[in-house]
Amino acid sequence: MSEVYPDKFTPVERTVVGEAASLLLSLGQRSLTIGRLFLEHKQAVPTATYDSFVTALTLLYGAGVLDYNDQILRAS
Repeated sequence: MSEVYPDKFTPVERTVVGEAASLLLSLGQRSLTIGRLFLEHKQAVPTATYDSFVTALTLLYGAGVLDYNDQILRAS
């Protein structure tokens, strides 16, 4: 995944923004470790790579949407 935003040739699911949205849906109101979130995300989106997962997490954390404390990740 190299695209940040979708265009007419790249579906939303194959972009950083789309993967970030998928992660937020997976996380919901729960608190999870990053490893557990990756396992759940990988089951929901089998084509996801760890690199794309980390890029989406970085986007969400940089935007202030995620909190990370004591190895636990939660949506703000």
